[in-house]
Amino acid sequence: MRIFKQLLPAWLVNAVSAVAIAAALVTATQVADAIRNSPNASPWLKANADAVGRLAMFESSGQLDVYNGSCCTGILQMNKKNIRKYAETSPEDFKTWDLQSQVDAWSKLTTEAMQARAPKTLAGLGTFDGREVDGDMVLACVQLGIGNCQKMINSGSCNGFADINGTTICKMADRIRNGPPTGNNGDPVDDLIQPNPDQGGTYRPPVDPCIREGEGCLPLTESLEQGFASGSGVSMGNLRAIIFAISTAFVTLILMSFITALFRNYSIGSIEKVELVSGVQKTIMIGMSFIVVMSLF
Repeated sequence: MRIFKQLLPAWLVNAVSAVAIAAALVTATQVADAIRNSPNASPWLKANADAVGRLAMFESSGQLDVYNGSCCTGILQMNKKNIRKYAETSPEDFKTWDLQSQVDAWSKLTTEAMQARAPKTLAGLGTFDGREVDGDMVLACVQLGIGNCQKMINSGSCNGFADINGTTICKMADRIRNGPPTGNNGDPVDDLIQPNPDQGGTYRPPVDPCIREGEGCLPLTESLEQGFASGSGVSMGNLRAIIFAISTAFVTLILMSFITALFRNYSIGSIEKVELVSGVQKTIMIGMSFIVVMSLF
C-alpha cells in the first residue's frame, strides 16, 4: 500500500500530461471539417478541405501549439507577420487557440493569397509538366511562395523552382498527398505519447523545409534581403544603388580632374596632341572599366 501511494502521484502526473498532449493534437479530418465550417474559407478551400487537412499533417503533424523554431506557429504554420495581421495577436497567444480559431485565421490569409495570379493560373491549367494539378499542388504553390510558384509556371517544369533544400512545389505536393511518416499505427497522437524508435526514442517536430515568409518559403537571398531591410530600414538593392552612385561620382571627379590637367598641359605646350588624345582615351577606358566592375555587385 505504501508503494502504491508513492507511485500514485507520478502516475497522475503522467496521465495528465498524456491527456494534455493529446488535446493539443488534431487529425486531418478535424482540420478539413474546420475549413468547411470557416466563414473565411473560399469556395475553393472548402471544396479542397481534405487537401488542407493533409497539408496540416505535413506542416505540423497535427499539433496546434507547435513552433518550428524560426518563424512559424500553429496547425498550419503561420509566420509572425501573418499572425499579427490576420489573427491580430502574438504567436505566443496564437498557439493556445483552438483548432477552429487557428483555421479561421489561416483561411483568411489563404483566401486572399489565392487571388494572386500564380495559384489561379496553376489551378486553371488542369495539368502541369505531365501531372494533374490538384488541391495538394495548388496549396504547395501558395505555401512555398507565390513568386516562386510563378517562376515554376513560367518555366513550364516542376524543376523551375526549388528551395535551398532542393524541394520543388511538385515534390511538396507529393509529400502532402502521401501524408507524413507514421510510427506505431499511423496516428500522430500515438506517435507523440508512445515515442517512435525510428526517431531515436523521442518525438521531434517536423523540420521546416525552407525559409518561411509571407505565404510560404523564400530562397536564402530573398530572405536575407528582407531581414536586412527590416533591420536597417533600407533595402539591399537601394543601398547598392546609393553606393554605386556615390562611388561613380567620386571616380568621375578624379578622372575629370585628370583630363583637365591633360588639356592644361597641352595648352601650355608641355605635351603633344598625340599624348593628349592617348591620355584622354586611357582615362575614359578606366572610367568605363570601373562602371562595368561596379555593376557586377
